[in-house]
Amino acid sequence: MTAQMKLYMTTMSGNSFKVRVLASILGVEVEEIHINWDDREHKSPAFLERNPRGQVPVMEIENRTFWDSTAHLVYLARAYSGEDWLPVDPLDMAEVMQWMSFAQDEVQFGLMWARGVTVYNRRPEAMQGYLDDSRTALEVLTWQLKKTGDWLALGRPTLAEISCYPYVKRAPEGDVPLEPWPEVRAWLARCEAITGWLPLDD
Repeated sequence: MTAQMKLYMTTMSGNSFKVRVLASILGVEVEEIHINWDDREHKSPAFLERNPRGQVPVMEIENRTFWDSTAHLVYLARAYSGEDWLPVDPLDMAEVMQWMSFAQDEVQFGLMWARGVTVYNRRPEAMQGYLDDSRTALEVLTWQLKKTGDWLALGRPTLAEISCYPYVKRAPEGDVPLEPWPEVRAWLARCEAITGWLPLDD
């Protein structure tokens, strides 16, 4: 299966990274269109025609537009990897999807937003809440990895890894050190050893 795909993205976006790294692992060619974040291109009328939310990434596939990295991951996994990264069995799919939801909950509202304070000075008054959620995220990841071993779901790499990785990796940029979390650090290293994995800031 082949499809002409364009990814509107920035290199600093962890959500853009999710799409780029899965495409790399799967050997899928995606045209990367870099959005100028500093010039607020993502808020321009032309960009808002593609995504009224004014966020990256945005993917165009065969003249259809999809806004969210979760939608992009599901498409790539289902179109190009069979069941390797997202199974069709209902129970197995649910096991993977709960970690994709976790990435949009504790990981995002903790680790991502803590980084938003330190890097972009966004809502510094809320930092303690972000740090509390960050600790919860790392506790839950540690709890799961102690139970399951190498991977978050199904005993193998899945979209669970792709979804959770970027903002966990960048946790120290949000004043959340990873030294107290050896299971999480080992999991990050296992992700980075997957064939086709990209450096986060590549």
